[in-house]
Amino acid sequence: MSSPALQLIPYALVAAMSPLGFAATLAVMGSGRLKALAFGCAFIVGQLMACGFLIVVGAATMPDHGARHPTLQAALEIAFGVALLGLAVGVRRHRQPVDRSNGRSKAALERLGRLQLKTALAAGVLLGIGGPKRLVLSALAATSIAASGVSNAQELALVAWYTALATVLVWAPIIGFELFGERAVATLAAGQRWMSEHQRQLVFYPLILLGLILVGDGLVTLL
Repeated sequence: MSSPALQLIPYALVAAMSPLGFAATLAVMGSGRLKALAFGCAFIVGQLMACGFLIVVGAATMPDHGARHPTLQAALEIAFGVALLGLAVGVRRHRQPVDRSNGRSKAALERLGRLQLKTALAAGVLLGIGGPKRLVLSALAATSIAASGVSNAQELALVAWYTALATVLVWAPIIGFELFGERAVATLAAGQRWMSEHQRQLVFYPLILLGLILVGDGLVTLL
């Protein structure tokens, strides 16, 4: 994966696979089109802010910024690929669904359906920035971008590319909701139920595939 844009795809896909953003998006649709749109835009802004800030930090700490660092990119790919393979093994051995909802998370999702506009904006930004998992993925993507040796304008384009992929399960459902209303919500809710029933398979096989691709590509680059 010599193209910087291709190298970002695995990080973005793993970020997008998180069920929290999708579940939160479906929940906030209960508060209406305007608030759902505000939430989605704020979510994207939060992701852009996180990735952009981490690139600035990475550029400040990386020697010879503007030069390409293929060894660093390959090491990141291999390390992340191995981590994904290990996570897939853990998912396979786990007898229960990967992300079981508890009472607290259900209550939080229910509150998303009764948001005020300002609260929808704030919730979107916070969820877009994300918790530890999304922040780690943003950091990996930012490091990969900073190590690619592209121009500042190309860095901005790569941040936008990563953000579009990493937030696809937020903005795509909201576009469907804005265009088709409750029909889209019913379809998305059915899709969420199906995803919940097949959660282990939907997590295990993509992790294995992405992990093998990353490790293989990193080894080819090093060799």
